[in-house]
Amino acid sequence: MEPNKSSSKLPLIISGVLNVVLVIALIVMNNKNKEQITRIEQLADTVQTTRTEVDQKSKELEDVKSNLERIKAERDKLGLKNDSLDQKIAKLNTYIALVKKNGKIDVAKRKEMEALIASMKEEIIKKDQEIAQLKYQNDSLSTDLTNTKTEKQKLGDSLSTTSKDLAYASILKAEGIKVTALKENGKELDEAEYKHKKIDRLKIAFSIADNKAAKKNKKTFYVALVTPNSGIFSDPNNGGGTTTMADGTKISYTLNQSVLFDNSNQKVTFTMLKGFNYVPGTYGIIVYSEGYKIGEGKVVVK
Repeated sequence: MEPNKSSSKLPLIISGVLNVVLVIALIVMNNKNKEQITRIEQLADTVQTTRTEVDQKSKELEDVKSNLERIKAERDKLGLKNDSLDQKIAKLNTYIALVKKNGKIDVAKRKEMEALIASMKEEIIKKDQEIAQLKYQNDSLSTDLTNTKTEKQKLGDSLSTTSKDLAYASILKAEGIKVTALKENGKELDEAEYKHKKIDRLKIAFSIADNKAAKKNKKTFYVALVTPNSGIFSDPNNGGGTTTMADGTKISYTLNQSVLFDNSNQKVTFTMLKGFNYVPGTYGIIVYSEGYKIGEGKVVVK
């Protein structure tokens, strides 16, 4: 008997079916693996995107904080209060710490932070403009103060110069100094030279020159009689003494007299007291007033 052909082909058919099923299974598994890989890649991208967003927002918050701290320092220099800025910087620090701790940002928190960052950026622009304006005003004020000080200094120098000029202008001048001799009987001699034996006393007279810059008040005049050997008659018992000049030096004088100056070319006369020994020679006459030498003359005794 011949074997059944159908029965002999059955194993081949089963083997073929199994191969098909295996191929299909492999295809299905391969597709699932691809889907899983794609999903993993998508999740990785999502994680990377989230990390990048967190870093970006964190940097934005840090930049805003840095600008606020800069503005706070500028305002401190200008003497302005910074209570609101301190509060805003503290709030930013809270957000920065929260972002760094969680490592992610949910939708609500992201919107809140974006609104805060936008608000702070507007605040920074506004404060920078305010600081620039205040600096401009301060610079202008500083310039005005400097100009005022300069003008004041100039005025002070001018007044000082004027004061000095006025002081020098007010120095009196003794004009026409004349020396006459008095004999023992009181007779006055008016000669170019005087014999020492005839001199009992000397009389010194001069006029005060016109001076509208000088104050009309009581002024003291000092007369120094300089001897031929350059000494000065300065006997305290006969009216002598010392006085201080405008430059601080002290000088000796023979006589002094106070006169009410009225700028009328008034005449001032000094009469030497008895007791001086007039040896032959040339005597100098120096007149002082208010710390300055105001005139000088001479007389010859033979």
